[in-house]
Amino acid sequence: MKKIMAGLLAAVIVSVGAASGGAHAAGTPPQTDVTGVITENSIAVAGATVTVTCNGNAQVDTTTDAHGSYLVVFPVADCAFGDTVKVVAKKGGKSGVSSGTVTGITTKLNLAIVNVSIPEFGLLGSLMAGTAGIGMLAYMRRRQQDFEA
Repeated sequence: MKKIMAGLLAAVIVSVGAASGGAHAAGTPPQTDVTGVITENSIAVAGATVTVTCNGNAQVDTTTDAHGSYLVVFPVADCAFGDTVKVVAKKGGKSGVSSGTVTGITTKLNLAIVNVSIPEFGLLGSLMAGTAGIGMLAYMRRRQQDFEA
């Protein structure tokens, strides 16, 4: 009797699993969800612009909610298991980037945004300071030569 009951229970579980899998495939197309929380100094950032790119091709833009959360949905054809996902978040003058691999139906990528430095200004400042230093050195050598003469 126990064997019959176990067999019936197994048959019911297999039937329910097949029915729910078949309904999902026929009713809604498979999708990949990319979700996460955008923070700054461990505090959620509401209203940040988030761009999620999958494999460098499919791109979806969204905005974080009051809790700093975002969610974007890709069709599996555009973003499948093993694909690379890149998340870029911006708010004001701050931004951040994170990337990861799709590991299942839902992939979570949290991201902290930070102040963005503009490297062109750093390079320009370095060049100006170096030029001023060389000019000052040449001026001092010239004065020393005039003084000795």
